[in-house]
Amino acid sequence: MTASEIRQSFLDFFREKEHTIVPSSSLRPDSPNLLFTNAGMNQFVPIFLGERSADVSRWAGTLPASDTRAADTQKCIRAGGKHNDLDDVGLDTYHHTFFEMLGNWSFGDYFKKEAIEWAWELIVERWQFPADRLYATIYQPDSGDPAARDQDAWEIWAGKFKSAGLDPSVHLVNGHKKDNFWMMGETGPCGPCSELHVDLTPRGDTAGKLVNAGTPECIEIWNLVFIQFNANADGTFSPLPAQHVDTGLGFERVTSILQCTRGFTDFDAIISNYETDIFRPIFDELEKLSAKKYGGTLPKPGSAGETGQEKTDVSFRVIADHIRTLSFAIADGIQPGNTDRHYVLRRILRRAVRYGRTLGFTQPFFHKLVPVLVREMGAVFPELRAQQKQIEAVLKREEESFNRTLDKGLALFESEAATLTGRVGVPPAGEGILPDPPTEGARYSRRRRLPHFERPWAIYAVNFATTNRRILSPEARTITLDALRHFDQSRYELFAAVVMPDHVHLLFQPWVKGENDRGEAEFWSMSGLMHAIKSFSAKAINRVEGTQGSVWEAERFDRYIRGDRDLEEKFLYILDNPRRAGLVDTDTDYCWSWSGEESGRMPSPAGETPTRPGDSPVISAEFAFRLYDEQGFPLDLTELMARERGLTVDVEGFEKLMQEQRERARAAQKKTVIELSEVETKEATAFLGYEQDQTSAEVLEVLSLKGQLGVVVDHSVCYAEMGGQVGDAGTLSRGAEAWRIAGTQKSGQTWLHFLESDDGH
Repeated sequence: MTASEIRQSFLDFFREKEHTIVPSSSLRPDSPNLLFTNAGMNQFVPIFLGERSADVSRWAGTLPASDTRAADTQKCIRAGGKHNDLDDVGLDTYHHTFFEMLGNWSFGDYFKKEAIEWAWELIVERWQFPADRLYATIYQPDSGDPAARDQDAWEIWAGKFKSAGLDPSVHLVNGHKKDNFWMMGETGPCGPCSELHVDLTPRGDTAGKLVNAGTPECIEIWNLVFIQFNANADGTFSPLPAQHVDTGLGFERVTSILQCTRGFTDFDAIISNYETDIFRPIFDELEKLSAKKYGGTLPKPGSAGETGQEKTDVSFRVIADHIRTLSFAIADGIQPGNTDRHYVLRRILRRAVRYGRTLGFTQPFFHKLVPVLVREMGAVFPELRAQQKQIEAVLKREEESFNRTLDKGLALFESEAATLTGRVGVPPAGEGILPDPPTEGARYSRRRRLPHFERPWAIYAVNFATTNRRILSPEARTITLDALRHFDQSRYELFAAVVMPDHVHLLFQPWVKGENDRGEAEFWSMSGLMHAIKSFSAKAINRVEGTQGSVWEAERFDRYIRGDRDLEEKFLYILDNPRRAGLVDTDTDYCWSWSGEESGRMPSPAGETPTRPGDSPVISAEFAFRLYDEQGFPLDLTELMARERGLTVDVEGFEKLMQEQRERARAAQKKTVIELSEVETKEATAFLGYEQDQTSAEVLEVLSLKGQLGVVVDHSVCYAEMGGQVGDAGTLSRGAEAWRIAGTQKSGQTWLHFLESDDGH
């Protein structure tokens, strides 16, 4: 089945069970405690609390099916607060910031028996999931947990598994409060829940051992919550006068299992939410725009990607997830900004833009993915179609704004990372390193290419790889190391050299070649030295191996000017490459490495302990704050880049600096009262900016802030009193400044409009 067919099948199933199909609620939640709507039950909380009757058919604007039964597909975002999956997106097969939650509800109508029986009917009988791969969890309280064991649920599930010839003692798993007791908050409606898990291992014979083990080999697909208690402020639990059912079925997860296993016929395949027709159209568009291919590879646990393909695939997944989050949020009126949920969106967008750099994007690209998303999902969520132009405009504007500082921020980060680790901008080639060409036949553009950066007496770290990652024979590696040592003490001083199977690292300092016509010292050029080393070795390698043609790719450089500490860190890093690549163990020498350490060429600075490979150097709080304050880098973006380089960030120190900045801002606020003329209106001004570009509404009032931009009290067209010009809907400009309405607030009969500049002020 296609994803659309799966979604419709769920809704049709519960329509048959006399449920009213209600539309998804907005991603902007009614609850002040939520950043985003993060579960299907959010819109039904007033019913659970008894604040509204369960007249869902009239409430949903549909013909009555039942006033006490509902089903829908709910848009959800989990990217902040208690539920935050942002850091895991792209690194595995099933985490998202945006997802759909299929759900069915009973408001004082049916309860556990029907909920469990219908879940089994849909999953096993209609969708044909193998029953022997299913496991249900049952609430079993631990000491101090509320309520009693959910024996009713156990007996109902046991009957279903017995009917399939399966042992309930194997397929029913007990869970404590953490996994199997749902609470809306510290107080309020709550109750035991029962989760349905699927064993996705090739043999499917784990006997429930992987349930709730945090592995993608056994994942939860459906949670059935039985709301039957009220949590009181004194810590006690009282039975509710009415019992409710609240379920949530992961749409993307179910789709991945149905599609990736080819209808449960192949459990050896990678089962990933991203390997479905939910994401494939977005990947197709990204492949066209970037000229890169999605390979479906996954990084090792704890890694952000080691090979070039892994990093490309992580970027595909992150961008595809984030375009969904941003597009749906903007369609619901939540725009990127500087506070609360708005800043969360800005962080997500900037993560996507940064990942775009991995795919070779240097110009705005993110907004170009909106049309394909609208084409695929606009029929189910018509707000996407209605707001397409608005979504594209907002994304393009945000991306253009961040692009102005992104390159500088990345350069600053790379420089800091090189200082801490001794790496030359990107990891060495043996770890998956040299970036893939952006297009077939293209060459990688080296931002640090010499001789522009050549300086007198500079020490350089250089690495270069074999053509097409050709593996060098032991004889070829010996020839290469001999070539590197051949020019030592004649054209340069060699500190360290390692010849890996498909690439080379060296650390050296070019010497003076002679004098020029002006009597100035003239050093051996880097290009000349590299040509001599490569030519000298390539000829001998081709002769020994009986090959012809190019042996080496172009080199990359880094220049060290920061003293002995940096020199030693790089020295240690280069010599540790064979161990890091798994070619030798810690106590074994690598035949094709050499250093000048024994001849005294690597003095250790007194009183300093170098950062050795395997340690985790720390990005300082001051530097992370600088990236945030000057370049607009959210902290989690800096953490992401640090994790990719084996670094950590002083988060605690960063938060302290942020708090100090807030306190300074509060102290600097002027206590000047600005009086605004009140606008007498018979009714509130309607917000039109999301639906239309302009309106004929009359200008009602202009704020008279001397020397400041004035704002018209009209939500969709505004201008600057002090010589500003009308721009696009909801924007104004004066000179090089561009501003837009970021929010409104009503005080009495006066509307206050808050402006935001392109750089976030």
